[in-house]
Amino acid sequence: MKIKNQPFLFICFIFLLIFCFALSGSYSYPKFAAYTGEKCMSCHVNPTGGALRNAYGIKISKDYLYMKIFEKMNKKTDFNAQITKGIQIGADMRTLFFNDQVAEGQPDMNSFFQMQADLYFNATINKHLNLVIAPSLQYKSFTPVYEVYGMVSSLPSGLYLRAGKFKPNFGIKIPEHRAYQRIYNLNTPYNSDAGIEAGISPGLFTLNVGFFNGVNYFSSDFDADAGKQVVASGDFRWASKKNKVTLGIGCSFLSNPFKYDITNNINALRQIGAGFISIGLFERVAILGEYDYNRLDIRDSVSTRNDFHTIFGEVDIRVIQGLEAKFQIENYDPQLGIKQGDQERFRYSFGIGLFPFTGLELETIFRLVKTPDPNITIKNNEFQQTIKFYF
Repeated sequence: MKIKNQPFLFICFIFLLIFCFALSGSYSYPKFAAYTGEKCMSCHVNPTGGALRNAYGIKISKDYLYMKIFEKMNKKTDFNAQITKGIQIGADMRTLFFNDQVAEGQPDMNSFFQMQADLYFNATINKHLNLVIAPSLQYKSFTPVYEVYGMVSSLPSGLYLRAGKFKPNFGIKIPEHRAYQRIYNLNTPYNSDAGIEAGISPGLFTLNVGFFNGVNYFSSDFDADAGKQVVASGDFRWASKKNKVTLGIGCSFLSNPFKYDITNNINALRQIGAGFISIGLFERVAILGEYDYNRLDIRDSVSTRNDFHTIFGEVDIRVIQGLEAKFQIENYDPQLGIKQGDQERFRYSFGIGLFPFTGLELETIFRLVKTPDPNITIKNNEFQQTIKFYF
């Protein structure tokens, strides 16, 4: 295959940058957990990570997520997200400018897109009870992805229980909305869904299991049949503070029976298994990886089966405080067993992330799309500029 040398060059380029920038002193995103060895729950109200930051997460962002050249300006600004003793607010807002090559002979798609606008409210009722409400931006033709749940936490061994509508915990919770493992796995592990979830986190281990309505094949909200979606995820995270090395490894499983065709009473079963890993080196390099195997059985008179896999890899390098280099490699293969299938896709992404001030992130990304078939040239490359405000 013609692209065989590209991953090799990609890896060489990564290690060249590691060699050049491995001397210098950002922690939300899975990469931050890899840098530090901390669990995601250390910085977030949500025990599985993401969304509203707790007091420790806010402190980390204030102390480390800004460029040193703006330190004097940053230290003069302060924002208190604690409205009252028991009420805290937060937000994430992303605006995206993109230029995508659609297809050969067609003009590029060039536009601004409001990718995210989430507002978070957390009411701390007492030491063990929290109520979280997170309204989200709503598009005319899409169901809003909001979260609302009550939670019992701060129990021995990190035990917690929550009920409401929230995103099930599955795989690495990366922020990219259009990563292959999110698009082609139907967003099912990431969309909010009504249900309950329990978890425990003793020492180096974390395990959580949730039961939900499930998301059907055609809807992004939920299905109304009798089948329930089960999502389980567990991981092990170890860190050596002395050697500044971290290791995380885990797996997730999702099983969702649903009505594929209600009119003709056709049932279906979607099951997804994922394995993931994270490595942190010297608090400056984060390496993330995930493999997902997706199986869909459509149980009609013929019994159709559709299998595919997605692969995700990412390397983040903290060049200096507030400046990161980012590299990704992705694979989507809906033709398992077919060598050099014309529908298989590889995507290589590279760019930088800037954190000028606490509460502002700028990310510039270029994406190159390839197919293993040497006879096919894809015109589907992308440029993306994201502006994110958060608190």
